[in-house]
Amino acid sequence: MLRLSIGLAILFTYIVMIWGGAVRSTDSGLACPDWPLCYGSFQLPKDTSAKLEMGHRTVSGLAGIFVFLTFLLIWFKHKTAPKGAKIASLVALVFTISAALTGMKMIRSEAPSLKYVSHMLLESFHIYESMIILAGLVLTYRFLTKEEDTTGVPWWAYAFAVTTMITGVLVRYTGSGEACGHQWPLCNGQLIPDLNNWQVALQFAHRNISYVTWLAFLLAMVSSFNRTTLTAFILINVQFVFAISMVLSGFFLPLVFLDTAMGFFLFAWLTYNLQLKSGMEPRVKPAW
Repeated sequence: MLRLSIGLAILFTYIVMIWGGAVRSTDSGLACPDWPLCYGSFQLPKDTSAKLEMGHRTVSGLAGIFVFLTFLLIWFKHKTAPKGAKIASLVALVFTISAALTGMKMIRSEAPSLKYVSHMLLESFHIYESMIILAGLVLTYRFLTKEEDTTGVPWWAYAFAVTTMITGVLVRYTGSGEACGHQWPLCNGQLIPDLNNWQVALQFAHRNISYVTWLAFLLAMVSSFNRTTLTAFILINVQFVFAISMVLSGFFLPLVFLDTAMGFFLFAWLTYNLQLKSGMEPRVKPAW
């Protein structure tokens, strides 16, 4: 039961994140102007954008149920579970509640319109909440299943990857995605563009952090070559291909979707494969 609950919590949280990206990319965030209902009803709306937004809320609710169930099972049924798993499940639950409240605030303040800086920051924070939930769930599963692994992804490389994702979210939710035009590696026709425009500066900074991240994973692979570091480097390159293709195509929606889906998958995979002491005890295994 616990294995199923964690698996479904991770799956639905991941779906929520990529579905949310689809809602953002199609400007459907305000298609349902009230919350938690859509036009005051549980009925499926007729408008496609409203269906997309209502579907996102429905999947979010399912994710929340399984996050809560996982928390209950770990804390009250499988009491011998490692302390790390308990803390990670608690973090996931706390930020699930926080994300629900943030979602409500976003609709009531019309944040998806991105008219003000406060809207942009609120939308970005909502994505960061989702990332923390996903990380909490993945670490919960990690602490319950994986022994200490010294061949995993090093912390310093992971930190660069997360920084790239954080700035990437800011780029997207501040409308800075096309600040450099549809060009790569140039930005507005220059290697070093005019940085007086904050959106150009943000996009340029995100790109350069991405390059450093690529170098970090190359160094991690060279310094400690194993299956995990090789896979991590391959996944980083796949992410780069999607991101560059998205820019060069003028943000073609299917490529935007693939970039989002790959980015969050990469985040979850790197989190699971961190060089981390699990603190597992043999008596925990029957908890499954």
